[in-house]
Amino acid sequence: MGNIFDKMQLSPTQLRTVAERRFDDAECLRQKRQNARANGAMYLAGFVIECLLKAKLLEKYSWLQHARKTGTRPKAEQRLYDLCYRMHDLAAILDQLPEVRQNLMNLNSFRYQKGLLYSMLASVVSRWTIFARYSTQTTTMGEADEFIRKIKEVKEWLK
Repeated sequence: MGNIFDKMQLSPTQLRTVAERRFDDAECLRQKRQNARANGAMYLAGFVIECLLKAKLLEKYSWLQHARKTGTRPKAEQRLYDLCYRMHDLAAILDQLPEVRQNLMNLNSFRYQKGLLYSMLASVVSRWTIFARYSTQTTTMGEADEFIRKIKEVKEWLK
C-alpha cells in the first residue's frame, strides 16, 4: 500500500472520488464557522473544480490517461499533458473543454436560468488559484459560504 504523498496518474473516476472527498473536507472546515478556517475551505473547494475539469480533460483526450512524461510530443499535445499533470490553471483547462461551457450555458431548468451555472463556474475559475495556499490574507466565512455554494451547484453538473 502506498502513502498519500505518492505521485500517481488518476483515472477520471478516481479524480471524481478525490473531488468528493475534498468537497467533504471543505464542508467540514466551513461548518466550523471560524474565519480562520475560511481560506482552507475555499482552497479545498476550488480544488474540487480542478479535479472535475481534469477528469473531463482525461475523458476527452483519452490518450492522456496513459501518457508518460516525454519531451517529444507535438506542442499541442504537450500543452494538454501539462494542463493535466503539471498545471493548475482552471481557465486554461476550461478553454480546452468548450463543450462544458456550451452545456452549462444552454442548461435551462426549473432551478437555473439559462447561463447561471456557467456564470457560477466562470466566477470560481476566475478567482481560484493554487496560490491561495500561500496567502497571508484571510477571508471571511461568509465569503467562503458563497464560494462553496457555487461549487456545490456546479460540481453536480461536472461529474
